[in-house]
Order: sequence, then structure tokens, then C-alpha cells
Amino acid sequence: MKKLFLIYPLLLHFSSLLFSQNKSDSIRVGLIKNYYQLAIKFKEGKALSMNYDSAFNYFSKAAALGDPQSIYAVAYMFYKGLGCKQNYDTAAQLFSKGAALGKDNSLYFYGLCWRNGYGRPKNEDSARYYLQKSADLGYRQAIMELESKVAENSNDSAAKVLLTKLDNAAIPDKTMPNHFTKIQPRLPSKDIIAGDYNGWLIQYDWSGKYIIQIKKLFLNLKYSDKQLTGKWIENDSDTAKINGVIVEDSVVFNKTSYGRTDHYSPSIKIKYNFQNAKLNLLQAGDSIFMAGDVDMFSPIRGEPSKPMFVVLARSGLKNLDSSFFKNLALSAYPNPFINTLTVQFNLIKAGAVRIELLNIDGSLIYQNDAGVLQKGTYTIPISGLAIAKGMYLIKLVFEREDATIKVIKQ
Repeated sequence: MKKLFLIYPLLLHFSSLLFSQNKSDSIRVGLIKNYYQLAIKFKEGKALSMNYDSAFNYFSKAAALGDPQSIYAVAYMFYKGLGCKQNYDTAAQLFSKGAALGKDNSLYFYGLCWRNGYGRPKNEDSARYYLQKSADLGYRQAIMELESKVAENSNDSAAKVLLTKLDNAAIPDKTMPNHFTKIQPRLPSKDIIAGDYNGWLIQYDWSGKYIIQIKKLFLNLKYSDKQLTGKWIENDSDTAKINGVIVEDSVVFNKTSYGRTDHYSPSIKIKYNFQNAKLNLLQAGDSIFMAGDVDMFSPIRGEPSKPMFVVLARSGLKNLDSSFFKNLALSAYPNPFINTLTVQFNLIKAGAVRIELLNIDGSLIYQNDAGVLQKGTYTIPISGLAIAKGMYLIKLVFEREDATIKVIKQ
């Protein structure tokens, strides 16, 4: 009886600790559930306005409490750069944790990291190991990926060859960018945007470091009363009817959508809504060059598309005196230049002339209003150019028409 009297307080103490532990676990589970549900609402835009920053914040709170599904969700956000700075290394580390816990979705994405070289060195054996583990759990995307002969990031040599050949006045660099970089848009002449363009749609991975797909692109544009209409055709198959308006230097689309295939949906077209396009539109001789970023959003996936870049050109200007450009003979020398540059051109008729020097994002550096010049050949020097090394644009404005050439500062 005496022993029982001594043990009884200990039993009460351990019972109290156990009750406290159970209560603590219950609170933790409740917090995880609340954080995760809030995150989903913000990510999907259901019940709450879509907000990736808030979604990432609440997923992170739940993940910090040890929830495997939330650990996967945070990794997913890092993988695509939703609500946070895109980072494959961090994503791969977190997917690894989820994979160790046997999560089918983490196993799948960790396999993708190994297969594409996203945050892990490319290794097909490791990729198939994790993809197979995910597939064994019935994860459909893992099964489809195992059936695919090539990875999303296959580093197609044909794409690299194409990029070395693409170079025109609309691209804000000396050569075609090997990684995705947001450009400063410039649409200096809205009255010449209409026409038929041919070129390429280049899609990058989520980081913008790797080109994962290149498609031929045909674009027909009509412009009237600030309304932009036309057709967008990829590889002669994926077609969209364009409807939008030009706002400053961007095209904002209205009710423009189409279905497009990709690596993860090769046979079923996924709907994408066009949002806006930030474009550089430049005129060189009798050709127009267009390049820029295109933003799209998939309502089915509830996410933006991977970064996209278009490179387009058309020849034969409409509604302009093409003989003027044919005989303009606009040039600048020496090119490359050091501090002094001479612009030479030929006028086939009298008119007001203005010469501009622009940096590649379209910002004005120098301007010379030459006034009304008569028919003839002119050379106009530009001196004292204390500017940084790089590429610049010489623009000759004649009445309502203009022509542009590239020059290099050494």
C-alpha cells in the first residue's frame, strides 16, 4: 500500500506529460491543416484572390512544422519560382527530403531534377530510380516521364545551331540570348506593326537558363484604332486568334487563348491565355524586326507558362514609300567607333530630318534636329560620345518614317 502511495504521484506526472504531448501534437496538426488550406486557396485563387507570395508563406509555415506535403509544396514553388526567387538547388534539396519520406510527388520531381540537371547533375540512372519509385506508387506523371525517350531539357544541338544564326536589329544584344532575360520593350512606330511575320517561338525552362523548345511561328497582325487583331500559328498547327490593344510599349491581350502541347502533355493540348507581350519593334531598310517576351497563363494548371521569347521579321513595308528606304543608303562609320561617329544617308526628296542615338533598350542618348533638308547625300558627324562600350542604334527619322541601324562602341 505504501509503495502504491509512492508510485501514484509518478503515474499522475507521466499521465500529465502524455496529455500535454497529445495536446501539443493536436495543436501542431491543427496549425498545419490551417496553414496548408490557406496556402492552397491563395495558390489556386479559389475563395481568395490568387497570391503566390501568400501561398509560399503559408506553405513554408506548415513545412516548418514537419508536414511532408507542405515540404513538397515549398519545393514546387522554388522549382517554378512562384512566390519566391526561382532556385533549382533549394527545390532539389526539399524534394530529396520528401522523397526520403516516400512522397510520390516529391519522388517524381526529384527524378526530374536528376534527369534534366535541375539542381542536381544530369544522371539518367538516378532519375529513373526515383521516377520508378514514384511510378510504383501509381503517380501518373512519373509513369509518363518514364515512357518519354528524351528529357525536357535535352539540350537539342539543333536549337543551339539555330541560336548562333539568329541575329537581327530587334534583339537587345549582339547575338541571340542563350538564356532568357526580360527585355526593355520599345514600339516606336505603331503604324507599321501590321503585317505578316515569320520567325521562332523560343521557350525556356523555369530558370531561364536552358532552351527546352523552339517552334516555328507565323504571326499575322492588323492594327486599327488601337485595336490589334490577327492570327498566331505555331508549327502550322497550334493556332490562336489575336485580340488586344497596344498600351505604351506592350500588347495587352483580351480573350485570346489557344491549346498547345509540351513535353509533359505531348498528345493533349493545354489551354493557355495570352496576357501581354513586351516587344521591341525596329525598322531597318525595307524590313521590320520584332522580338520580345510573351506572358501566358494556363487556367487548367493554374500557373503562368515557362518564359517565352519571340523572334520575328517581315519584309516589304505597306503604306510607306518603299523607294525611300531602298535608296536611303543609311550608314555610319567607323563601325565599331570610339568617340566620334559619322552618319551618312541619301534623301530622294526634301523633308524634315532628325537623327537619334539610342541605347539598346530604346533610351535616347543624342538627338540632332537637322531641320528640312533638300534632296541629296548628307554626312553628319556625332562627336564627344562619352558612353559605355556596347551596341547602340542610329535612327534616322524622315517626316513620319524612320530607319534604324546598329553600331558598336569600342
